[in-house]
Amino acid sequence: MGWDLLLVTFVSSLTVSAISLPLLIKLGHRWKLLDQPGRHKRHKRPVPYLGGVALFGGIWIALIVGALFDNAWLIGNSGRLFYVFLGACVISLVGLADDLKPLSARIKLAAQVLVGVMLYAGGLSVELLTTPYGSVDVGAASLIITVLWVVTLTNALNLIDGLDGLAGGVSLIAAITLLIIGQMLNAGWGVLFIGGLTGFLIGFLIYNRYPARIFLGDSGSMQLGYYFAVFSLLAPLKSFTASALYLPLLALGVPLLETSVSFGRRILAGKNVMQADHRHLFHFLAMAGLSPRKVVLVFYVLGFVFSGFAIGMLLWNRVLVLVVLAVFMVVILLAFFILVAGLVSRRRRERRTADGPTVRDKG
Repeated sequence: MGWDLLLVTFVSSLTVSAISLPLLIKLGHRWKLLDQPGRHKRHKRPVPYLGGVALFGGIWIALIVGALFDNAWLIGNSGRLFYVFLGACVISLVGLADDLKPLSARIKLAAQVLVGVMLYAGGLSVELLTTPYGSVDVGAASLIITVLWVVTLTNALNLIDGLDGLAGGVSLIAAITLLIIGQMLNAGWGVLFIGGLTGFLIGFLIYNRYPARIFLGDSGSMQLGYYFAVFSLLAPLKSFTASALYLPLLALGVPLLETSVSFGRRILAGKNVMQADHRHLFHFLAMAGLSPRKVVLVFYVLGFVFSGFAIGMLLWNRVLVLVVLAVFMVVILLAFFILVAGLVSRRRRERRTADGPTVRDKG
């Protein structure tokens, strides 16, 4: 994909975000389309949640402008693009409906599964599971794996969208990384989605950094994950290197780490994995005393580290990179569990202090 076409989609999406976001902020306040402070939310004042509307417009207007500039990429791909568009509409509308009035986790999951099936029907599927040593054809399991892939990535950004600038900033780091990787591997027209995402997110972070003036909302955060899923399914990375299918996973290491920890914790506790709570990684960092800006900075640093691993997979020995990544993951998880254990212990001491000394009945 030529850099000139990518620049067109980038500038188009950035322009849409620059024009639409201030307008949506005003409309959100005027029409009371606001995310109210609540139990699982850290913002102190109502904030419009219409960022997903701007994201949808930014991506698809950028693709239209890109097609007008050079339609060679569209020839032969319009059928798959149609299915991608339908999936984006479903994800965007379901997310917006959830922002307006919270939907049950089952309804959202059903919509995400439907979108995964739609993409599979449109010819976008996971056909190979790759390792550093080779690839395995998944055969009849392709549909199930594709749906799981789409559902996982769609939810990944939604789970970390809990602090101003967090999901948008981590996504921007991942998008820039995948843009570089896509061009290095000549990954095809799917990289246009990443070019559009990069432009939109740069404009969006101007209004979403602390203190945020607009939120992505569920519509926006789920769209982000969806477009990353679409890129990974469209880009023929598996034809270039046996390990390339993992590159989107590495670039999105921060939200996927959060997703894995959150889902694992809820499963062990016997809770609904789709049910929101206030025990995410960023919540624990805030409980440890870090300010919102510092918590976001920690996640940005982790995002750059994971992106470094993704690019390193292309430049250096893959086995060595994976070994270093495994060690890094072990260190991160140990640090997380030590942090949680320390916070739990501190809370127990605070409760005992607040309750005062107890007197045992000696009979």
